[in-house]
Amino acid sequence: MHESIDLKLKLLKRNYIYVLIILFSIISFSLAWNIYTDVRNHKNLALEHAKNSFVKDLMFRKWVASHGGVYVIPTERTPPNPYLKHLKNRDFTTTTGEKLTLMNPAYTLRQLMNEYEGMYGAKGHITSLNLLNPDNKPSQWEAKSLTLFNESDKEEVHEFVTKDDKEYIYYMKALVTKESCLKCHAQQGYKVGDIRGGVSVIIPMKKYNDDIAEEVTNVTIFHILFFIVTLVILFFTYKDTKKTFNEQERLYQENKRKEEIMLAQSRSAAMGDMISMIAHQWRQPIAVIAMWANNIAADVDLDAVDNKSLEEYSSNIVKQTNHLSSTIDDFKNFFKPNKDKDEVILKDVMEDCLAVINKSLENNNIKVEKNYNSDTLLKIYSRELMQVYLNIIKNSKEALLDNKIKDSKITIDIYEKDDYIVTDIKDNGLGIKESIIHRVFDPYFTTKDVSSGTGLGLYMSKMIIEKHLHGQLTVENIESGACFTILLPKENI
Repeated sequence: MHESIDLKLKLLKRNYIYVLIILFSIISFSLAWNIYTDVRNHKNLALEHAKNSFVKDLMFRKWVASHGGVYVIPTERTPPNPYLKHLKNRDFTTTTGEKLTLMNPAYTLRQLMNEYEGMYGAKGHITSLNLLNPDNKPSQWEAKSLTLFNESDKEEVHEFVTKDDKEYIYYMKALVTKESCLKCHAQQGYKVGDIRGGVSVIIPMKKYNDDIAEEVTNVTIFHILFFIVTLVILFFTYKDTKKTFNEQERLYQENKRKEEIMLAQSRSAAMGDMISMIAHQWRQPIAVIAMWANNIAADVDLDAVDNKSLEEYSSNIVKQTNHLSSTIDDFKNFFKPNKDKDEVILKDVMEDCLAVINKSLENNNIKVEKNYNSDTLLKIYSRELMQVYLNIIKNSKEALLDNKIKDSKITIDIYEKDDYIVTDIKDNGLGIKESIIHRVFDPYFTTKDVSSGTGLGLYMSKMIIEKHLHGQLTVENIESGACFTILLPKENI
């Protein structure tokens, strides 16, 4: 069934809107996911930076500890560590008279952190809750982290903190007491394996946030450009599809106009056939009317008119005129198109058809044999089916007459088979030539003289059965003639 162009365009527009919504959702999700991934990756890089900084400080501290500390010449910058005065060998004099003082790992690392703070983008701090040096007092965040180390099995923590409108990553890892640490910290009560403090690292996030902003800008621009390009592609595909639909509609309307012209031509040809059939139907009633009119005229001339005779004459004339009127109704109904489907039994449609053409068949000595074996109701365009029946029977009549068949006969079978109601219309008119049987349903194909046929009857019949009634119309040669078969689905009930 043909969909109107308005419905097609409406569905096309709706589907493209759905595509745009889905596309926008996918691109939005992709953008959000990429931004989330970029932010997470850069924060992981910052965390990795903090961990590497801690490892660097730890390796340096271990190196110092592995040597039992480092002795340096005491200066204002590196005075003797007052928190190591309990060590007997904190200070000593070399054989050359130079004085040296001990820098333990914590002292060495603290000086390194203080003097080279920020050189590699990181600020380190060694601290503890049990301080040897009060200058190593932990910040509030460091104290919270150290408490967490003591109360759980965690040995490292990190957090992104905003301070003075600037973002930093805070990282701390616990320092576990080793044998080499007891030299300085045994007096505090530490044993090997105890957590005696931690090293914190603070890294500004500005560089990472700048990189994140650049990445977010780039990925956003890419997604916007991708969305715009896709929109342009969709716009042109929409225009092309719309143009295709319009072209299909134009072709459909053009074919529809052609079919209407063919139908009009077929109807015009059928009008000529109808006039011939009307002549057959009216010939006898008109002759009877003329006879009774002559009888009235003769009685008047003989002055033998009486009321009883006039009543008989007029009654017969009225009877014949009613028959003529009934015939007109039959032909008028045939040409009246079905706007709505009606429920019918196929044998009733066939009987209406035979009422129109039967007199023509009788006058040509063509016998009609009927075998009706179906009373199933179908909801169809009955007048269109009647036109098909009439076209096929008329073709059979012409084949019988053209071939001068003796004992000519048309057999009509209506029966049910599977999901179909079947109508077979057979004749004994010698059949159709095998070389042309495949063309009998082509438009404008005819074996008759141009003045005798248009070649549209069977074409229109096939179009009506297959397009309007959703059935099948086929033809085949049988033993003595041709058989036209019409299959109409029961689902039309």
